[in-house]
Amino acid sequence: MMIVDLVDEVDFKEKLIAIGVPLSEDQPMGDVQETLLSWLKEYPEQLPFVVALFEEMTAGNVTVLPEVSTVIQAIS
Repeated sequence: MMIVDLVDEVDFKEKLIAIGVPLSEDQPMGDVQETLLSWLKEYPEQLPFVVALFEEMTAGNVTVLPEVSTVIQAIS
């Protein structure tokens, strides 16, 4: 049996909330992207933390769902 590390919408939103991004777990991914971009515009000093989080999520053998990957690519 193969176990795959997976980053889905729920994991992604939880990790963003944990670093202070003001969003809710029930927001659609399109809104998450807009909220994240607005937050980074207001707090640009947070960008290194977001980039580090994205690198952590995409490192190794982690599977990132397409809707999460789209947001990561838009920010990176």
